[in-house]
Amino acid sequence: MVNSISYILADDDDVYREITQLHLQLIPNLECLGICIDAFEATALIQQKLPDLLILDVEMPGLSGIQLAKSLTKLPIIIFISSHIHYAVEAFEVDAINYLVKPVPPERMMRAVEKARLMIEMKHAHYGQEVLQGVTDDSFFIKEKNTFVRINYAEVLYIESLGDFVSIFLQTGEKKIALVSMKNLQQQLPATQFIRISRTQMVSKQKITAIDNVTVHLGKIALYVGKTYAESAVQSVLGNTAIKRFI
Repeated sequence: MVNSISYILADDDDVYREITQLHLQLIPNLECLGICIDAFEATALIQQKLPDLLILDVEMPGLSGIQLAKSLTKLPIIIFISSHIHYAVEAFEVDAINYLVKPVPPERMMRAVEKARLMIEMKHAHYGQEVLQGVTDDSFFIKEKNTFVRINYAEVLYIESLGDFVSIFLQTGEKKIALVSMKNLQQQLPATQFIRISRTQMVSKQKITAIDNVTVHLGKIALYVGKTYAESAVQSVLGNTAIKRFI
């Protein structure tokens, strides 16, 4: 178990920055490495201190919290806070684990930090371990504690990035978590079975019931398609199988 997690807070709003810090001080086993008034100050401190967790306001002058996250080569766990909901999709595209809308109730902040703590503990528990093994024509293995568990391609609905981790959502409703980045996972799983639809999500082609340039439907589940992935995703799914009006 991780005894303490370190964080850096960045928010250009004096009032909200103080309120957020007061809320964080109520949460045990947190170490504050710095409180920044903008993303530029935060960038320098992140490079120097290497925190476990970033709590970033989205809208900051000169460089937004999302732009800051995109500039980092190695991402800590990130919680975004904002006065507006409409940045949420872009925020999750940089692997944020939470997006909190101001004013943030203290209990909401506590839940977000505890989720971050869980992810950090899992990362430490699996550090140095290869958790994706034995990729075959119809399945792959992930490591759960000290056991390798087989997951059949046919069981997978979609996969979602959590930074250094992925969540694998199964058609049974179960969710598996593996310590592997989305990029590395995509390179190992067959493109005939899975397609990337956004920076944070990959879906099973066989489970797609409808698709357009904005949304992929897996039965009742609707997932957002990233702009840069839309054309290739539609082409990968349809190929030459779509019924044509004229031939």
